[in-house]
Order: sequence, then structure tokens, then C-alpha cells
Amino acid sequence: MSQAVRLVFLVLAALTVAQVIALFVFRLSRERSERRDAASQAALRAVVFTALLGDDDESQGARDALRARTGRRWEEFEEQAFTMIPKIKGDAREELVALLLSRGASVRAMTNTRARSYVRRARGAYQLGALGQRDAVGALVGLLTDHSFLVRRLATRALGQVGDPTAVTAMLDAAERDPELTRDVTVALIRVGLACAPELRADLDTSLHTPGHRRRGSIAARALGVIGDVGAVPVLKAVLDDEDAGSLRWAAASALGEIGVPEAVPVLLRVLGEDDPSLQVAAGRALGAIGDPVAVPGLARALRDPDRDHDSARAVAGALRRIGGEGLEELERSDSVYAAEALALQLVRQGA
Repeated sequence: MSQAVRLVFLVLAALTVAQVIALFVFRLSRERSERRDAASQAALRAVVFTALLGDDDESQGARDALRARTGRRWEEFEEQAFTMIPKIKGDAREELVALLLSRGASVRAMTNTRARSYVRRARGAYQLGALGQRDAVGALVGLLTDHSFLVRRLATRALGQVGDPTAVTAMLDAAERDPELTRDVTVALIRVGLACAPELRADLDTSLHTPGHRRRGSIAARALGVIGDVGAVPVLKAVLDDEDAGSLRWAAASALGEIGVPEAVPVLLRVLGEDDPSLQVAAGRALGAIGDPVAVPGLARALRDPDRDHDSARAVAGALRRIGGEGLEELERSDSVYAAEALALQLVRQGA
């Protein structure tokens, strides 16, 4: 082997050793940095928890220490605080939000919503939702038309956290434009709660008379049911009475079941006898959820119908089981396989 070749091998070996040493040093440095960051975060969390949950003297001292932070040290606290807000409730949450607001966190969040970066806009939407300030509603509604789906989704969730009913129409508009937001809008409306019921009722009534808005109306009906708005019963019954309302009727039946008022039983029994299997299932389940024994004779007749769809018959038997008492007696008298199935399920649940 010539001297030149040996020299090349030596150089390559040296480079390899250098790369291995550099990689080792890099990993060691990164591990040390991660340990320092973890220790710093743990210490910061301890100060935050002391500020929120400590005795009066130590709590005040910790709050003063947090307020005294500046520059990067305050940014570290703000970042930590925003990760903690969704995990705490009550006075502790209010204290943490007040601390952030006292140092302009809402202003920075609003600035983020106007950034060119969709990541910053998404962060701003999340932060505004966590802070829960109603003066942020306009900015969040504006983000519902953002070109980034992530931003639109976080803005929707943030509006649910803020809980201002004036955003209801804008959220329903967003779901109508973007079907992928349907679940997020529904959850947000439910978070707003009964405060948004009047807007939802009005929107549902409009949807009933606007065939192109069926899906929008279904979202409103679903939310009204989950929040338990008894005031929505008349418009939900009107939807069920309209044979041209299509899929909106299924949503109305389910909502009436969740609200659970006995006055809905007659209209639910009536649609239980219609030809639409999906509507039959929704009505049967709703009757079981209401649990009024007045429905037992009608359910028993439905169970005896030999032409009834399998899912519908199962829903009817399930409703009788949930009503209990007279409903169980009807199941015991029935020779339907679905009655036997419902009785078996009842025994299992009793055993549990």
C-alpha cells in the first residue's frame, strides 16, 4: 500500500472518529439541556401552584415573583400557564387568567391572530379561548373564515370556551360552509349552554322552512337536546310533524329524547309508525330515554309488527326495557327475538 493511500485511510479514520466524538458531545449537550429545561419547568410549576393554591402569605409571594419576571422568563411562565389553564378549574383558574391578563396576555394573543403565520394565528385563537374574554369574540369569529383548517377549528373551540351566545349564528354558518367543523361547532354550542338556546331555536325554525339548511338545523337540534332546552320542545315537535323535513326529523326525535319531556310522547309514537326505518329508530330510542309508561301500548304494537326493520325492532324493545315495569312485562309476554334480547340485557345489567 502506497504512502498516499495510507494517508487517505488515516484521514478518513480521523474524520470518522471526529464525527463519533462530535455526535457524542452533541447528544450529551442535548441531554443536559433537556434536563435543565425539565428542572426549570418543574421549578416554575411549583411556583405557579404555590401562587394558586398556597397559603395566603406564600401565595402572595409566589404571585409577586411571577409578576416580577421579565423578558424570556415571563414568556416561559406565560407558555407554561397556557398549558395549565385547561387542566384547572374554579378560583385557581381565575387567578391564573387574572395574572396573565395583568401583563397583557390578551393583547399578545390578539396580535397573534393577525399574524401571517397560520401557526401563530392558531396559537392566538387557542390563547383567546383559554383566557375566555368576551371582547375577543369578534376576532375569533373572523378566524372562522381563515384559510387554515387548524385555525378555523381552534377558533370554533375558543368560541365555545368564551361562551358568548352572540357567536351562535357565525358558528352555524361555519359548519354550513365547512362540514368538517360540524363536530367542533356542536361541541362549542353545547359548551355555551342554555344561553345560546334562543338563537338555536330561531335557527332551527328557519332551517325547517329552508330545505338547503337541513344539516345546519340538525346541528341546532342536536345542541338543543344536549343542553336540555325545554323551551325548544314546540319547534322540535313542529319539525317532527313536517313530513318534508327529511333528516332534520331524526335529529329532532333524538333531541326530544334527550330533553325527556313526556309531552313529546304522542308525536314520537306517531312517527314510530311511519315507513322510515331511521326515523323509527330515533323515535324508539327517544321514547326509551323519556321513560314514560304511557308509551308502552304503542311500543308493544310496534314490536308486534312483522314488517319492522331489525334496527327499529331492537330500538323498540330497548325502549320497553328502559321504561321498566309495564315495559318489561310487555317484553316477557312477547315472542319476539328482540324482546328476548332486551330481557337478557336487563338481566346482565341487573347482575352488574
